[in-house]
Amino acid sequence: MRLKGIIALVALLAGATGCTQPVNDFSYINLNRLEGWKDNTELTLNFDIVDTTGACEIYLAGEMAIKRSIGEKKGYPLNLTFIAPDSTRYSDSIILPLHVKQGGGVSTTYHGVKYIEWPYRKNIYNSKPGQWRVVIAKADTSEDYSNIIGMGIYCKQRKP
Repeated sequence: MRLKGIIALVALLAGATGCTQPVNDFSYINLNRLEGWKDNTELTLNFDIVDTTGACEIYLAGEMAIKRSIGEKKGYPLNLTFIAPDSTRYSDSIILPLHVKQGGGVSTTYHGVKYIEWPYRKNIYNSKPGQWRVVIAKADTSEDYSNIIGMGIYCKQRKP
């Protein structure tokens, strides 16, 4: 079952990236399928941005267990800290939406798991090539994040 989920996520990403915007790098963390993101552990992902001549787009990808009730919940508040190859830090706070509308991302459901891809930032011209790191932390530690069973990030590089 887990292999089928990973295959579905890879197919989702391959279809979303298309031929004109190849995936430059992808990083993913699988969390406990039964418990989800249950503690206050920060998730650290690494990805490369090599080409600095064209714009890139950064996407977040996730797996949500839909077997657990989410009620009226619209999304999960997250704090993102990007660390550049030169150790410069950039911080942002976002709401990771649970429901994706057309044009807002890509979503597919397979065996009780919803795979979602969210556009984070587009038209980024990076002057710091190399390995970047993003640390994802819960913005509300009192909230239940157990539906999140996987998180990832990837960069699509556009050719100049």
